[in-house]
Amino acid sequence: MKWKNLFLILFLILIFWTYIGLTGEKVLILATTTSVENSGLLSYILPYFEKKTGIKVKVVARGTGAAIKMGKRGDADVIFVHAKELELQAVKEGWFVNRKEVCYNDFIIVGPLNDPAKV
Repeated sequence: MKWKNLFLILFLILIFWTYIGLTGEKVLILATTTSVENSGLLSYILPYFEKKTGIKVKVVARGTGAAIKMGKRGDADVIFVHAKELELQAVKEGWFVNRKEVCYNDFIIVGPLNDPAKV
């Protein structure tokens, strides 16, 4: 009889935890790089996303390698990094799916047409 009561209690606890998980606040964990976080892009777009979806986004800013490792460990729902070769390799290895290119950097040199610095 004691085992039956213990099983019932454990079953009810499991149901309660599941209920809490399903009805609790929805949170998406976004692992990104410090440069993306510091760009101001996320602080601009996340309020719109959160308002539209009702999903709170927790941003975790790390170096590119650390952000990718977070995703591989399952500690992040989404990664937003800028190391195309590492991203493609992780997708090829089966760690991630649905990779999208969001933005890119171009480095340019601006100066007068006569190029006094000879660059």
